[in-house]
Amino acid sequence: MGSLYVLLVEGDETAKQQSVGQFLSKREHVVIRAGDAQTAAAKAHAEWPDLIVVNASSDLPDAFEICETLDHSDLKIPRLIISDDETRCNLRGTAHLTMPFTPQRLTSRIKKALEGQPGRFLRAGEICVDTLKHAVKYRGRVSHLTPKELDLLTYFIKSAGRDISRTEIMREVWDTEYTGDTRTIEVHIRWLRCKVEEDPKHPKHIITVRRVGYRFEARE
Repeated sequence: MGSLYVLLVEGDETAKQQSVGQFLSKREHVVIRAGDAQTAAAKAHAEWPDLIVVNASSDLPDAFEICETLDHSDLKIPRLIISDDETRCNLRGTAHLTMPFTPQRLTSRIKKALEGQPGRFLRAGEICVDTLKHAVKYRGRVSHLTPKELDLLTYFIKSAGRDISRTEIMREVWDTEYTGDTRTIEVHIRWLRCKVEEDPKHPKHIITVRRVGYRFEARE
């Protein structure tokens, strides 16, 4: 399990002997914090976290309201509920963890929560791709991706930093060895640039490599 973007919703963590945020940070996860339902929902939509952790054992004003608000979100991000025994059954989550816990147990429950959406989000600088919803977010702007746009952008991100020939793109994305007409690639590149570039005419991410093909740069 690599580095994750985790939205941590909890109250005053200093009142607890175990800091969930510290555990997550030590494992090099990016921790985004919220302390109420409205902030949690806003940050979920703004950040597209891989996982939402609701620490109901902390001093949250209303853990049930937070979960209910997140239930109404169209993102459907996996949720790990951390709670005391008496609150566990009252909160809906993808996985549950009771206090106290070990770092190993926390890691295990995170993996359990993510089982249904492995590798859903792909991140490259300011670009974030939601492979489940077929969408891309660039500098806060969300755009829909066609299935082939999704395949192409996913391949670019996974191949970031190296030159990719048109032949390779046709083979890996279009599943064909035919390279007699590359206009299909060029059209899809143009569409993608409109969604992930500040200035599509002067691209900084999807760069044309003369006489070769393209290179994807994951720049901030």
